[in-house]
Amino acid sequence: MKFKFSLAPVLKVRKHQEKLQKQKLAEQVSKKQKISDVRDDVQGKLKTFLQNAEDNSVENIHMIRRRSAHLQQVHQKMDKLSRDLDKAEVEVSKEREKLAAAHKNLHILEKVKEFEKGLFSERVAKDEQKFMDEIATQSFSR
Repeated sequence: MKFKFSLAPVLKVRKHQEKLQKQKLAEQVSKKQKISDVRDDVQGKLKTFLQNAEDNSVENIHMIRRRSAHLQQVHQKMDKLSRDLDKAEVEVSKEREKLAAAHKNLHILEKVKEFEKGLFSERVAKDEQKFMDEIATQSFSR
């Protein structure tokens, strides 16, 4: 007699859902990391630009305007990247919660499977014991 879990198809689906959720979380973390890397890169370039601007003397009003416009663009880009990073953090958080829920659902089914397997083992043991008792009774009565 072989153990067969009654909710095996559901367990298979839950495992698949957890796997998909892990992939989604990995994608969101990757996206967040890319945004963070771009932000760090822009921040480094801004620091370099500011250091070079301090070293160079301003020659005319056009250079001042160009530098000012560049700084404004960089600050706008930094603000956008910061907002994107915050959104990505929220998405990562949501995906983590979804993964936790998927893992919980899977874990519950695994516990049910263990419980059913324990009941099955007990039933098989009782059946074997009954069989052995019957054999012993038959051999004793001869």
